[in-house]
Amino acid sequence: MNMVSSDERFRASTAEAFEAAVLVRCTGVCGGGGRARGLGSTRARPLSTPSGVVAEFNRGVAAERLAELLTTAGHPASVHRYTAGTRHRYEIFRVFAGPAAAAFLEQAWAQGYGDLCRAPAEPRSTRQVRHSRRLAEAAWRGVLMASGPTRSGAPGLRVADLDTATVLIRAGRMMCLPVRMCTRPGGQLLLVMPENAAA
Repeated sequence: MNMVSSDERFRASTAEAFEAAVLVRCTGVCGGGGRARGLGSTRARPLSTPSGVVAEFNRGVAAERLAELLTTAGHPASVHRYTAGTRHRYEIFRVFAGPAAAAFLEQAWAQGYGDLCRAPAEPRSTRQVRHSRRLAEAAWRGVLMASGPTRSGAPGLRVADLDTATVLIRAGRMMCLPVRMCTRPGGQLLLVMPENAAA
């Protein structure tokens, strides 16, 4: 019984680590998302980001969630808010963490990506399917928290890199979300179709 409980805790912590990695990949900071601006209300400036910054968000809730996930995983993190811009002012929320956090996030991304997208060598057990479902939920929770509410009439979510889009497509299928992807300048556009849309 204890072994099962310990295994479940491990899988839950793996899903939380993957959620943190997805949050960072939505910003383009720490090697995730390349040069693109990121998702929705998320801004990223990888070339001018000061040392110790793991990610930058326009939404405090996303920054606080990332700091919470990192701290829970043993990488103490803090959120610093400042105002940027000249004519149009906006708030930026920076998440600071120690140097080991970047390697932790890269490992969490690689593990979660493999568990979700790699074709299994043999049929998955019920426990493995449940774990994949946790990862799928964590991925979408992270991307929606980073992007925030979509603007009225917005066609979908822009994802900077193909790997992140692939994860969200796969995760959407596991959660029975009809998600489609279109390539657009600057990245991938994910369309979450209405429930009654044809598959």
